[in-house]
Amino acid sequence: MTVIIAGSPRKGMYSDRLAEAYKEKKENSIIFYARNLKGAPCKGCGYCKSKGNGICVQKDDISKALEIIRKADEIAFFSPIYWWQVTAQEKTVIDRLYAMKEDEWKGKKLTVVLNGAAEDDDKEFTLLKEQFQEMADYIKADLHFLGVGTTDDKAFENALNKLNEFIM
Repeated sequence: MTVIIAGSPRKGMYSDRLAEAYKEKKENSIIFYARNLKGAPCKGCGYCKSKGNGICVQKDDISKALEIIRKADEIAFFSPIYWWQVTAQEKTVIDRLYAMKEDEWKGKKLTVVLNGAAEDDDKEFTLLKEQFQEMADYIKADLHFLGVGTTDDKAFENALNKLNEFIM
């Protein structure tokens, strides 16, 4: 199963459309829109690592999504780039994944598709790929990364073509 986390705070934007195109290509998939998940950022309390046995002390929509994410073979993050980073909504979900135990990551594929108002070879994509590679290495997940420019509808069509190639 593939769990897709769409990080745009605005409905129907390019990253949502890319996430939805990805979902169409994945037979057993579910998409969560981070903007619709009611939940707080990680408190850094450590409960999940000590007493919680991998369960976050917070009981909210993100905790419910996490139960589904645990069962996934692939976790796919889609986000526009805001100030050289994924959106705050996406980052909140990513931070809450801290609750997962190390063995729950074993064999998972980590897919990251980011779009921004830049050329495909822009430094922002390189920097973010390096960051996600470090995360993937830490959790021992297999990273698949795509960064695409989506400055206008024509660039989006190009990004959609690249996504389709990426999926193959």
